[in-house]
Amino acid sequence: MYEFVKIHPGCSKNLVVKHFSDENVSKTTIYDILQRMEKNIGPDRKQRVTPPHCKMTQTKIKRLQKVVDHHHGISQNALAQQFEVSQSTISQTIKNKTSIRYYKKRKAPKRTPLQQILARPKCFQLCQLFRKKQIIIDDESYFGLRNFELSGNTGFYSSDINATLIDVKVKRKAKFEQKLLVWVALSPKGLSRHYIVPSGQAINEEIYINKCLRTRLVSFIETYHKNDEIIFWPDLASSHYSNKVQEFLRSKNIDFVPKSRNIANVPELRPIEDFWSLLKREVYEKCWKAENLGQLKSRIEYCIKKLDLEQVHRLGNASFTRVDAARRHGIKNL
Repeated sequence: MYEFVKIHPGCSKNLVVKHFSDENVSKTTIYDILQRMEKNIGPDRKQRVTPPHCKMTQTKIKRLQKVVDHHHGISQNALAQQFEVSQSTISQTIKNKTSIRYYKKRKAPKRTPLQQILARPKCFQLCQLFRKKQIIIDDESYFGLRNFELSGNTGFYSSDINATLIDVKVKRKAKFEQKLLVWVALSPKGLSRHYIVPSGQAINEEIYINKCLRTRLVSFIETYHKNDEIIFWPDLASSHYSNKVQEFLRSKNIDFVPKSRNIANVPELRPIEDFWSLLKREVYEKCWKAENLGQLKSRIEYCIKKLDLEQVHRLGNASFTRVDAARRHGIKNL
């Protein structure tokens, strides 16, 4: 355009616009360049120069790494003020010029000092019991009519929050919400039949023996582990280690982890905890909610049937791997 105007000094602005519009140049671009001409700004664009204090020098990058690496509660906006740069510069520097990555915290129970001391020796004992055996674990978990705490269900999208329905914006929770208690056993070969009851019915030793062990666990072992060397790994709930329960397991020749060798308060070692997370994601997908316990029970049963069996088998095979890793490296590295 500068050359065109130079060659045609008497050319009007409208003619310049028409000429370059015919060449498919945007009118916005044309008028911007004409405005530059009127202000006597040359055709060469000036390279934007960032002031020295706004650059992340190697010294600043090393300082940033020291401040951020292995720390939590770090605000990128606060770092931007500290280093006199923008928040996006901090973000891009961490991403592109360091090996630091952001990770979400894992949930873990708060353990007593004694539990932490005993964890590794107990893992060593469990490895001795588990070696070359098929491990069967069982557990119970509660399911409410709705669950907004799962990842993906905690927030919502809106272009105008005033137009968003109140049921989308608000997570309602009854003071004493109805729940279902679900029991299941898991092994490398799959799942046992589940047991579902309203949460008011606690699983005491009688219910545990008659509804869980006799009716479901024994048949599961006979069907899938008839010729296998197995070991049953319950958690340390009082009903799981009552005298009657232990007598029943011995009467059925079911080898189980003795209470003295079982590990306390380390749910990360038990893959069935991951199974509950997997199942709850399926049940409450897209903020699904039940109107009553009957509807919730049907939903749970449907989701159990549609679970990926390969994923279930991988979880069943993970028991020994996790315990052995904790034996070698300690529970802090789980």
